[in-house]
Amino acid sequence: MPVSIDCPHCGVETRTAGIVAGPSSLVSIAGLSAESDVKQAWTRFGAFAFVESLGGRTDNIERFLLGRFHNTFSFRNDQLVQVCEHCEESLAPKVIRSGVMNGFVRLGQRRLLVNERLLLFSSAVSLTEFSGGTSIEECDLRLPDYAMMLICDTETQSGETGTLELWHSVARNDYAFVVKGQEGHELLRDGLNDDLMEVTATIGTLGLVLTQLHLAQPSSPYCGLARDLFLEALEHAGYQQQI
Repeated sequence: MPVSIDCPHCGVETRTAGIVAGPSSLVSIAGLSAESDVKQAWTRFGAFAFVESLGGRTDNIERFLLGRFHNTFSFRNDQLVQVCEHCEESLAPKVIRSGVMNGFVRLGQRRLLVNERLLLFSSAVSLTEFSGGTSIEECDLRLPDYAMMLICDTETQSGETGTLELWHSVARNDYAFVVKGQEGHELLRDGLNDDLMEVTATIGTLGLVLTQLHLAQPSSPYCGLARDLFLEALEHAGYQQQI
């Protein structure tokens, strides 16, 4: 859940984000051991909750969060923390909790939320449960203020093909992209990118090769502009375009 606050350290307004766990999240109700019944050890949380702290399983958290939401999260003392995008100091949960929870409820009541469906695993987590009054639907990225600009054919290093959709939000002033497999199944969704340089950096991290670039709406001058800006960002990141 994106949120803007005044950093208590440097005093500058910074963009960050809070993590909200959904009702489908699984929580352990018993310690796991060799004799444990795995099916009985886990149950659905059944409510929305603000994630106060997250630790353990750092490789999983790094893969799904640190590499996707740049200048937003960091690992310190084996705990995931939000950081100021300017001074990089840690932002305590109490600093962003109210903004995240209030924003989540407000947008949820208007059905403007999208479930990221991130598969995060943590052996040390602390949650603050919502009191209710919100809703969220299983839906695509198509929020009223996002528009698809480009569709790119992709290929992985192992030769698997797919597509990458580039979206832009004027209201949020950020970019998002969705990676889909050969059958159209969503594999990854990345949002909260301030500019296209962040998008190209993430694409490089994923090891994707962009083979073809298509305008989502061929007659739209905005899609044409997005193509030119995206190609410029790719060139700046070291990609070469075959003639």
